[in-house]
Amino acid sequence: MGFESNNIAHVSDDLVSALLHSGPEITSDDTLVRRPDQDEVRQLRTMAVPGVARQIGEVLQDTNKILSYRLATAHPKFFSCIPSPVSRLSWLGDCVATAHNPFGGSWEAGPGVCTIESSLIGWIAEQFGLPSSAGGQFVSGASMANLTAVIVARDQKLKIEQRVNGVAYISEEAHFCIGKVLRIVGISDIQIRVIKTDDKFQLDTVKLQHQINEDITQGRQPFLIVASCGTTNTRSIDPLRELRQIADTYDMWLHVDAAYGGSVAFSKTHRSKIQDIGLAQSIAWDAHKWLFQTHGCGAVFFREQAHPLESFSGSGGYVQDVECAQKPSDPWNYGIELTRPARHMRLWFTLQVLGLEKIDQMISWGFDLSHHLESKLRRIPDWEIISPSSLAILTFRYAPAAMQPDNNQYNNYNTLISKKIASENKAVIFTTRLQNQVCLRMCTINPKTTEDIEEVVQALDRIAREILGESQAARFRSRL
Repeated sequence: MGFESNNIAHVSDDLVSALLHSGPEITSDDTLVRRPDQDEVRQLRTMAVPGVARQIGEVLQDTNKILSYRLATAHPKFFSCIPSPVSRLSWLGDCVATAHNPFGGSWEAGPGVCTIESSLIGWIAEQFGLPSSAGGQFVSGASMANLTAVIVARDQKLKIEQRVNGVAYISEEAHFCIGKVLRIVGISDIQIRVIKTDDKFQLDTVKLQHQINEDITQGRQPFLIVASCGTTNTRSIDPLRELRQIADTYDMWLHVDAAYGGSVAFSKTHRSKIQDIGLAQSIAWDAHKWLFQTHGCGAVFFREQAHPLESFSGSGGYVQDVECAQKPSDPWNYGIELTRPARHMRLWFTLQVLGLEKIDQMISWGFDLSHHLESKLRRIPDWEIISPSSLAILTFRYAPAAMQPDNNQYNNYNTLISKKIASENKAVIFTTRLQNQVCLRMCTINPKTTEDIEEVVQALDRIAREILGESQAARFRSRL
């Protein structure tokens, strides 16, 4: 008795062939945002419940319908969330690895994939500038990478009886997952210090040291500094060299969240921009952000490969036959997961086929496009740059000179611009808040975005002026 129907091989061949030749491919004319209406939501809920056996072709039709409701993050005019367009090589490599379903938790069970993972981690660590003693492993994403690193930092720097007084320091521009991670590991909100940033949106080291000294005076135990290599809002890079010096002075752990910015290490052209990342004691990174991988491909790195062992190593009689003879080399001893997919194989596959020169070109394109966008906006009246182009991110806002400066009104205008440009299917550009200002934020990492950027800038300016005109007309009518 088999698992599948007899026609699965034929259907699978057709499906893979179709995907490789034509999709999932998104062009500039495709819909950017598609959401189900109430009737469609009801259909989806009904569709979710299994029942009698169905033909595989019919189920595939339903699958395509389910997947059609989405934000088209691979669209050339999508500039908002960081997960980037995906290389077909990534999902093909993932498909092949998943078909074999190797166990990535122990060397005995998956020696091939474990060897590749260990060697690939070592090579990436070298690109980051970490020493040869470094190690790590692939995880589902930066949230899990940050969690893994913070657990190790806590265990390395705090005795159990000290944990109640332990203090962690993060930037006001740190990703919100950092606070979530700290709470998960038992560091409460009253043990987390949020440090202000300077005028470059970087963690202010003077304010940091002042806060550390104050906490020590009050009998607390500073143990962790979380820095960013490419903040979510502005892609600023915290002063990592200074932060490492501060961490050494106070015997603290320096962790760097490089979920986005870490990919710059793969670009020979731009690697110098993050040259101090290798000073960290741990690093979180996502390949599914700026290295064009499918979701679920992140990694955590440690300056010393042995550091995670104290936190995660374990054994049991029921695994003695699949444990590595050179204990504790099995991957399950270096992280949270026991059952682990070979999530690194998609990245390995992509790098092997494309080569490093092509990867460099793809990353460099994001830098070039962002600088071009900034140059265009600076030449158009009434547009204000909030944070200059950094790691292919630009924040800006519409601030028309035709009206008295009014931050609340400017905030409303930019919120409306974001909504209208999406409703017209011209682009998806989300808002963010910087220095109490609502502004627009564009991430330009899609290698398929070309002349689209010109059309988007024109649409932004047209929509902004339409909104201003409507506002002025409404104000005039109210005075009649």
